[in-house]
Amino acid sequence: MYLTISGGAYGIEDAVAASGPRLTLLLCLLVPLTVSLPTALMAAELTALFPVEGGFYFWVKEAFGSFAGFAEAYLTVLYTCVDMAIYPVLFASYLAFLLPSSPIVVILVAVAMVWLCGILNLMGVQPVGHASVLLTIALLAPFAGLIAAGLVSIRDWHLPPPSASGTLGALGAALAVVIWNFCGWENLSVVAAEIRGAQRNYARAIACVLPTVVAGYLLPLAVGTAVVGNSAQWTTGAFARIGQRLGGVYLGGALAIGGMVSALAVFQAAMLWVSRMPFVLARERFLPQALTRIWERQATPSTAILTSCAVCTLLLPLGFSALVTLDVTFYMAALALEMAALVRLRRLYPRRQGLFVIGAGRLGLLLTVIAPLAVWTATFSVAANGAGGKVQLLVAAALALAVWPIYHLCQRIFGGPDGVSVSSD
Repeated sequence: MYLTISGGAYGIEDAVAASGPRLTLLLCLLVPLTVSLPTALMAAELTALFPVEGGFYFWVKEAFGSFAGFAEAYLTVLYTCVDMAIYPVLFASYLAFLLPSSPIVVILVAVAMVWLCGILNLMGVQPVGHASVLLTIALLAPFAGLIAAGLVSIRDWHLPPPSASGTLGALGAALAVVIWNFCGWENLSVVAAEIRGAQRNYARAIACVLPTVVAGYLLPLAVGTAVVGNSAQWTTGAFARIGQRLGGVYLGGALAIGGMVSALAVFQAAMLWVSRMPFVLARERFLPQALTRIWERQATPSTAILTSCAVCTLLLPLGFSALVTLDVTFYMAALALEMAALVRLRRLYPRRQGLFVIGAGRLGLLLTVIAPLAVWTATFSVAANGAGGKVQLLVAAALALAVWPIYHLCQRIFGGPDGVSVSSD
């Protein structure tokens, strides 16, 4: 779950570049409270109610019917395709810090990373889990070194002054990057049927991971902004340069390698649930039945995994900023459907004895739903003022609205679901 949400502080640098260190630090405190915590609580409650393969697709389908479920899956496929292409881009950025290479070589290395992770996922859930533990240790160790080397800086640290270049567009860009770094708490629900004791253990994992993720961003940012306060120097790869300044070439190199490990770790963990989406949609008869093929030896959806790798490979040439804006747009639209399903399923399934339920009654439910959607609205409002923001949002809106004709086309070609309720699974 840690790798599904985060992968260390790598990737937050672009937020500092957009809006300055002060605002980024404040956003890293506000976004977990207003977006991460409500989303995590929603995911824990609905996973406890329906611990099935397909997760949030079935939450929305059960609440609002076949079209709404398809819309949820469609939006998820859009943002996951975009999201999965980000990590090889980050991998290549940190590789360039260590070993300057031609663009062709960088792309080839990124492609190799995609298919290496695909092979690991073909081997099953347990190998991915074991690899995730080892990779998480490897990517966090350099940050422990950075924090240790910067203890003096943290001791004398104070909140950086406001950035002189703060604009609504910069705020929107930073907010999009920060939300991207703190979102995805419901993603592992897609493989809930493959998790032992998901009804209980999903909520436990969230309780462990949420404070770990927040600390994993705030501590390196506190050190980094104390050392480098100029936001213009906070490009992708900034932590490696800060590490080199604090601890010499070895710490800088370790952080660069950690950035590569982070991208690899997050990608291979994300592939676990991303590859299940086309598998579930094919099983629901919205996609070709070939995608439901299981490699019996490892019990993995082999065709869906290989197809996911092929799509990710095609998206590699896109840039980081455009990818993040599209990613957050599609993700927050899907989140709106999930929150609506949370409210609807409370009414359809009022009896929850022994299951995790968000506390504080109706007030708790209201705050859980409103907080992330309010942040979503604010993000879109300010992001539209940034460079290319309006164009990116219009492209995202056009792709999202295409769900209606695509739904009917897929239903006509492949037959659509049989209407069986998830509660009967």
